[in-house]
Amino acid sequence: MHHILVAPLNWGLGHATRSIPIINHLIDQGKEVTIASDGEALELLQDEFPSLNSIQLPSYNVRYNSTTLWSILVTNVPNVLKAIIAEYFTLKRYTKNRNIDLIISDSRFGFRHTSIRSYIISHQLTMQSNNYIIKWVLNFVNQKLLNAFDLCIVPDYEDHKLSGALSKNDEIKKKLYIGALSRFKKLDVEIKYDKAYIISGPEPARTELQNHILNKIRNTDKKTVLVRGTNSGEIILDNPNVTILDLVSAGVLNQIIAGSQIIISRSGYTSIMDYYTLGKDAKLIPTPGQSEQEYLADYLDGKYGLQKVSLHNCS
Repeated sequence: MHHILVAPLNWGLGHATRSIPIINHLIDQGKEVTIASDGEALELLQDEFPSLNSIQLPSYNVRYNSTTLWSILVTNVPNVLKAIIAEYFTLKRYTKNRNIDLIISDSRFGFRHTSIRSYIISHQLTMQSNNYIIKWVLNFVNQKLLNAFDLCIVPDYEDHKLSGALSKNDEIKKKLYIGALSRFKKLDVEIKYDKAYIISGPEPARTELQNHILNKIRNTDKKTVLVRGTNSGEIILDNPNVTILDLVSAGVLNQIIAGSQIIISRSGYTSIMDYYTLGKDAKLIPTPGQSEQEYLADYLDGKYGLQKVSLHNCS
């Protein structure tokens, strides 16, 4: 396999960042890699791999305007279905006159081809919800979509589940567990920050968390860094103890995490894999209404140095 397309979902930055070690591995193997995504996920990968060709894909336009799963689903399902169909035909057009050997999608369900071997990366083999009907419907659809791919690559361990029940499902017939995926390495560096706030994710939940954190650290005497996970807007905070960064490279973020006493972030699975790999303590704030993050925060509370905290207790 020579030419490989790698297409992570733009739903926060986690799908894009966990694709980085896969892209690096493929490059080390001498493969030609083309990246495909949209928005800030594509921007991050273009900054990380400026020499690679890239494709602009349709946006899923996910918005978190509610704290209830049902309301979030009703609001976002039409946009998501439209994007899945659009990215399927975008891929068809792109591959028509090109020799593509393999497609690797991270949670983009429409990014597969009937004539080209197509893999999907997902740790959500069994989706979680407190509502039995919603859970059944979500998993029925999710299983159909995952099984449409030639292989489901699961970034977790088969013998001990970092993602708990999420990565267990015997109905997914073709799956391969590859362990935790992280772009980071353990570094022996001096502690520079007392606290590091690392945020990303769909709007407006990302901005709401950002503004809440800014209010908490406005007058702090602790050495603090806030990584916003976006280039949108500009933040000015008149406090010499606080450093505010937008989108940063993998190398810079690796230094920040390694050089911070405590990390505070969303309970996204990619962030969890990073903290697990680096052996760093972290406080996790689940995005309201995002059942996966709520489940992970509950499941991992007290494990691997991770602690679930509420929005108002995240200092």
